[in-house]
This record gives sequence, C-alpha cells and structure tokens, in this order.
Amino acid sequence: MFGAGFSWSGRPLESFWAGNRHPNLVTLTAFPILPESRDPAKAPNFEPARSLTINSIKHVSFVTKTQNNIPIIILSDEDDDEGDFLRSHNDSSVLIVENDRNEPDVSKHIEELDEDLAITYSQTATVLPHARYDCTLAFCRAEQDISGPLQDNAKHCDQCFCYICDKLASMCELWTIPGICHCNAHKHSVYWKALRDKSLMGYLHELNFTFDPLDMDADLRRAETSLQKFAGSLAMKYATFLLGFENPNTSTGCRCTCHRNITSTTPSQTIGCKGCYKHHFKMLEYDYTVVSQHIKMFLNEAKKENPKACVVMLLGAIKLFVNHTTPGNIHAANTVSETVSMLLWRFMTKVWTLLVGFDFSGSFIKQLESFYQKLPLPPNCTLPNSLSVLPWDDPLLSAVMKGQNITGERQGKGRRHQVLCEPLVVVQARVCKLQQQNKYRELARYLKVVKSINNPTLQRMKDLVPLYLCKDGDYIGAVSHMLSPLPGATCLASRLTPQQFRAYLRILTSGHTPVVAQELDTGNGHMIIPDPLLSAKWTPIEGSNSFKMMEVLKFALRVLDCNCTVFADSETWVYLLSVVSSSYTTPDGVPVGAFFAEPDITYQKVTRDAASAILEELTTTSRIQIPKTFESGYPDQARLLLATQALVLRIFHSQLRPILSVVLAFRFNRWALRWFFYSLLVRPDVLHYLFCCLVEELSDERYQLLQRKWSETEHSLVAYFLCMFFWESSVVLDLNTYPTNSLLATWNESHNPWQLSLKLYLECNVAKLTAEKRQILHQIQQQGK
Repeated sequence: MFGAGFSWSGRPLESFWAGNRHPNLVTLTAFPILPESRDPAKAPNFEPARSLTINSIKHVSFVTKTQNNIPIIILSDEDDDEGDFLRSHNDSSVLIVENDRNEPDVSKHIEELDEDLAITYSQTATVLPHARYDCTLAFCRAEQDISGPLQDNAKHCDQCFCYICDKLASMCELWTIPGICHCNAHKHSVYWKALRDKSLMGYLHELNFTFDPLDMDADLRRAETSLQKFAGSLAMKYATFLLGFENPNTSTGCRCTCHRNITSTTPSQTIGCKGCYKHHFKMLEYDYTVVSQHIKMFLNEAKKENPKACVVMLLGAIKLFVNHTTPGNIHAANTVSETVSMLLWRFMTKVWTLLVGFDFSGSFIKQLESFYQKLPLPPNCTLPNSLSVLPWDDPLLSAVMKGQNITGERQGKGRRHQVLCEPLVVVQARVCKLQQQNKYRELARYLKVVKSINNPTLQRMKDLVPLYLCKDGDYIGAVSHMLSPLPGATCLASRLTPQQFRAYLRILTSGHTPVVAQELDTGNGHMIIPDPLLSAKWTPIEGSNSFKMMEVLKFALRVLDCNCTVFADSETWVYLLSVVSSSYTTPDGVPVGAFFAEPDITYQKVTRDAASAILEELTTTSRIQIPKTFESGYPDQARLLLATQALVLRIFHSQLRPILSVVLAFRFNRWALRWFFYSLLVRPDVLHYLFCCLVEELSDERYQLLQRKWSETEHSLVAYFLCMFFWESSVVLDLNTYPTNSLLATWNESHNPWQLSLKLYLECNVAKLTAEKRQILHQIQQQGK
C-alpha cells in the first residue's frame, strides 16, 4: 500500500456519451510511508514520489475523513479488496467526495490512518458532464423497460445528461414519460443504443443512411434538417398530383339508350338512366410539372451548401422521388418516368462532380456507396450500378496522370486485368477539375486513354487533347496527336472544321489559346462543352516557345491534304496565305503582313519545281519532307511560294470562291501574286474561269460595301492582277464576249477606283497589248470621258 497525496486532475478525453471511455482520469502522487522520524534520509529503500493514474473504478476502495474532517479517498492495489463496495459502485465513472465545510482543501498535516497509509493532500473533485448511468447516484439497468422509471433512475444530478436526447436530464421532456422513459437508457442495451443512434441521426436514419452517430457534424445535421423539411413538402406536392384534375375540354361519348335520341347540345346532367352512370366517368389528367419544379428548387438549394451536406442532400432527395409514378394512362406514366429519369441524371451529375472535386474520406464514400446501392432505381434508368468514382490516388489513375502508363491498362494482382473505364459524367467532372487546376498535361494524358460508353460527348472531349497540349506548350505533341491515325477511326485532323483549323493556326503562331468552359445542360443534367476553339476569350500560354513557321506550314498542308472540308474553304486559304506572309500574329489572331524581297527569276523557277515535287509526295504518301536547301537564301519567300503553289493545285482541283479575298492576301508581295498568275498559265480554262469570277464579284452588290472600305493599295492590287490578263498574250479577251462586255457595261471610275487604276496600268503598258486588247482599252477610255 502507498500513502498518497492526491488531487482530481481529470480531464474529459471526449464526452462519455460518445464512447465507452471514462470522462475523468484521476492522477495521484504517491510515496511510501516514512518511519516515525519522518526523516527521508533514515528511511530504508526510500523511493521518490511517483504518480498513479486511476482509470478504473476498481482502484477506489472507500471514502473516509480525517479528524479534521478532510475528505479522503482510500486506494487499494488489489481488485478484490472491499468487494461489496465495488459491487455497489462498479458502474460509476467518478467517485465524488464533498467537503461539507468551507475549509481549505489542502492540509499541511500528515494524518496517519494505519501503519501503511498516510494522507498528505486532498482536493474536492470537479464533476464533469456524464450520462445518467455513469452518475454516482444509484442506477438500475434493464435491456428494454419503458413502462416507467426503474427504482431511482429518475433522479439525477446537475451534470447528468440524457443518453438519448444528448442534453441535460433536467431538459429532457421524455425523462419519465411512461412508454418512453429516457431515464432508463444506457449504452449496454441494444434497444437503447439503436434508439440513441436514431435520435442522433434523425431523418437520415429513416432514409437508411449508415453514418456513425459519432460522425454527425454540422454538415450532416444541416443535410438532415433540409431533407426532413423537403420530404414533408414533397409529399404534399406529390399527394396533390395523385389526385389529378378533370379537363373540361375532354368529353367521353355515352352509349346509353337515352342518349341516342337526344341532340349533342343536351346537357348530360339532365339524363338520368343507368347507362349514363355506367358510361359517364371522370377522365382525370395528371401534371407532374409542379412536383418536378419543387424537386429542381431543392437541387438549387443543395448546391448552395457545403460539399458534404450537398452530396447527402442530393442522394437523400433521390430516394424521396425515385419511385414517383402516376395512376393515369400510359402517356402520363411515360411522361413522369422520363421526367424522373432526367432529374436522376441532374442530381447524380452533381453528386459525381462533388465526389471528384472534393477530397472526402474513404469511409464517407463507402457509406454513400452503400446507400446508392440500395436505391430502388427504375428499370429504364441508365445510371451506373455504383458511384464508380476512383480516388485520385488510385494506382492506375495516378500512373496515367504521371505519364507512367500510356495505355490505361494494367495487370493487377491475381492476373486481374484492370482498365481505366469511368462513367461519362465522372470523366466530365474529372476534366473540369483538372482544368480548374490548370493541369493540362495530366488532362491530355487522361483523355488519351480513358474509356467509357460509346458516346459522341466523350469523343468531343478527346478531340480537345491537342488544345490541352498546346495550353501546356507542347506544340509538337499537339500536331502529332492531330495527325496520328486512331485505332478504328480517322485522324483528328481529317475531322477539323475550317474554323477549328484556323484556330489552331492562330494558336501555333500567336502563342495564345482559347479559354475552355463547361456548362451544365438544364435539360438532362449532362455537361455541355461549347467548342472552345470558337471562343472569343483567349489567354497567353505561359512559358511556351514559338513554333517554327515552316512547321506551321507543314502542319497546315497535311491537314489540307486529308480534310476535304478545310481544303475547299476559301477563307482558310486566305488565312494561311496571310500567316505565311506575315512577320508575326497578334494576340487577337491578326497576322501582321511583311514585305519580302522579290527573289531572282531563277530562284522562283527552281522553287516552283521543288514545291510541286513536295506537294506531289504529300498527295501520294501523306507525308511531307522539306529539303534543307529549300529555305536556303530566301526562307520567308520559300514558305510563301510553297503555300502559293498549294493554292494553285487547289484551284486546279475545283472552283474556289470568293476569289477577291484570295487576291488581296498578296497585298504585301505583288511579286508572289504574279508568280501565282504565271503558275496558272498551264490551264487556260482555269484562267478564264478566274477572270469571270473576278468580274462577277467586282460588280456584285454584296461586295460594293466591302470595296468602299478598301485602301488605295488594295484597289491598285486588284487592278494589277486584272491587268496581267491583258498583258499575257496567251490569254484571249474579246470585246463583245463575256466577261469583257460585262466589265465594260459596269464601268464607272468615280465609284470604282480599281477601274481607274486598271486603265492607268493599261495605258502605261500599251506595247504589251494585242490588237484586240487595245480595242478594249480604247472602249474603256471612251467610257471614262
């Protein structure tokens, strides 16, 4: 035995009603009793003072007082001592000793009770909140007795809490009510524990959520309150819907005898035969709109809550409306079924978005999964059978994100083959999350390999992989991905629209990319992904290096070779010519033109042959190889001539209109326009068609407004190109045939400055004109007077 100076230094580890722990730990400082001399030096085997922590009531034997009336606790180191006392107090978590007099709690005298024990210090205990069954007041246990208070169970101290209500016993309204009797509740009863769990979880328990009552935090409380309120209001709306309504415009023919001889204007109420009552019945109609609108309002309210509360509210609401149906006809039943299905998709889309976007605990997700598995989903529902959301640290998913796995497949343990396959809405939510984090490289890796249902939406998301690579500054990877054939499908470049192709040209030359935005379809709950390449908002690419202009041109030519739609688009050719004849492209996507010095005639001829060979190989093999010598000497001019030669082949292939904008693309380099004209000489029919198109567009009213905005340089450029048809002797023009007669018929130099420029060019080069063309010039001069 030890003599002990002691004090209650207990602290609540956590509320006793939250677990099986005692609310107080009692620390006692103990030391051996000294001999009568009280001299520690003379004490044999003297040991320094040490502390004991009492965490079991078995260590407390009895309570007594000293001669000075100081409360003390007598300790025993044997569990069997004072057995009767223990049996009467073995359910207590604390033992309270009160000091009746206002005397100091600390006694400086050492009172010796026997030869082995001495009390050196004492202090009155502080009583902490505790369950009624843990109180020092006597408590009688029973598994399930609610008829009335058992023995003294109704009594309680100031710190007793109701085990069921989780509030002070004095505030429990059901403390002694027969048939309920919360005063008899304790944690050792299956009945009372289940009732406490139900009380703590509230309406979530009725919905069959399996959360641990200890996990009921503010978010779950908020969800429980909102769901209970929504359940009541939804039940009223649905009950009103089931009553239906009678449409006065709907009538049912009566086959009774008395109606056969009466006009249709006779009110049916005046007819009273039995047939009338048999055949006249109410035709009820059902309108689910009010109910669905109420459900949508709850969805909007849930979105305003914290993620944890929101996801519980959404899943709980699904259980409340998933079985809605109608007693009406098949059409009404189908309408309700379609509406419920649409609402399910909208709710679950938000659920998946939350599960992907926020880091919920594994246990919380398992509880949600358990609840989702028990939902009575309708037979026609296309939702997945499980929540199917991989955590971000999943081995396969994280390996794909890091670039360690480029197939999306791996051989798991036990020869189990694992494939990265997720529901479409999960893929959309994951894409949205990675976009928000600006993790475009990881996003591109994920979209390359992830699998889902065969849905056009997934393909549209995968088609944006080159854009995400561009946002990451990987231009080479983006171009390679667009031009690489896909298993069982054509390459992405062959499916680009002209607008998308021009957007990629803008990205590669300006260093800016469009902003990607995702929206939620209010109709079916699916994500809408507007084409970001058509976005009006663009932002710079951080830390990216410029893409070489020759690489841009090679990419453009390969796309033009495999994409018929882009190949046929006139505006695409105009933009390509503007890009290759520019010094740079502004962030707004406008190429800034540059004047390139005209190469010598020999170089132009050699370049024409080399460009023709390059393009022929491209057409034959779908590959493009540029010799190193091609750009030597005149790199800018070589690229412009290669693009111009591709334009020549395009015009040889089929008609290209409008042609005026193509001509104006050469505004900074007239020598290239002349090179273009002479490349067409091998096809006189094409030249004649081209001249006809120019005359028609110049006289068309749709282009008149555009011409008024032309600068003097542009008017002069058009006149210069027309003049080449007059200067070239192999081109035949007749004064009385089309299109020359049409040109003269619309001659008006005051309204068309290009006509004045054309006349001046012809007058300065009369020597180059044939006799027929001089007659045309003479006619022009006559009309100009």
